[in-house]
Amino acid sequence: MNIKEIFEFYEQYIKPIYSEIEAKRNNIPVELLFETYAAFDHLKRFYIDNEEESIATLKAISHLKRGILDAFKLKLKYFNQDLEDFIKYQDSLELVDNSNFLSGFLKDKNNIFKLGKEARLVESKISKEEAFEKWFEVSLKIDDFEEKYFNQLEKVEWAKKKQFRFLNQDTTKGFFIGIVSSIVASLIWSMINAN
Repeated sequence: MNIKEIFEFYEQYIKPIYSEIEAKRNNIPVELLFETYAAFDHLKRFYIDNEEESIATLKAISHLKRGILDAFKLKLKYFNQDLEDFIKYQDSLELVDNSNFLSGFLKDKNNIFKLGKEARLVESKISKEEAFEKWFEVSLKIDDFEEKYFNQLEKVEWAKKKQFRFLNQDTTKGFFIGIVSSIVASLIWSMINAN
């Protein structure tokens, strides 16, 4: 590997995921910056300390890959936080697309969790290279999920309004049935006591 390839990796993988993480929470976690800093320190060793290019780039790419794996994990963490906020509307989601929206939502969510678990196992037991591929797959699934579900707020808002209307109608009906039942019960009681 040479230095040009390090910068191509940075441009193709690191920059997009770091930008996404930054855009999501308006900051870049320090762990990601440490790995980038360490990578550039190894590149500096080639230019200033006369370290062999192959050694400097091998160590630099190792840090960048650790940084990208951390970024993928943060993306999954942020996804879980967004999921918690979104799942509050689960009762309303049953109304969207005749429950197909919720069914797909739960299926796709479980698939992401399954892939995330696989990625963690591959990372700890097999290799960082294969883990990178798995985590990249998780990242793409999260992107698809967000587009398919989180970005459908108009459907969710419609369902929340519909559910609110149903609840109000049911509450109103229950209230009137309660009043009518009370009146009927009072009349019957009065009739029983009158005899």
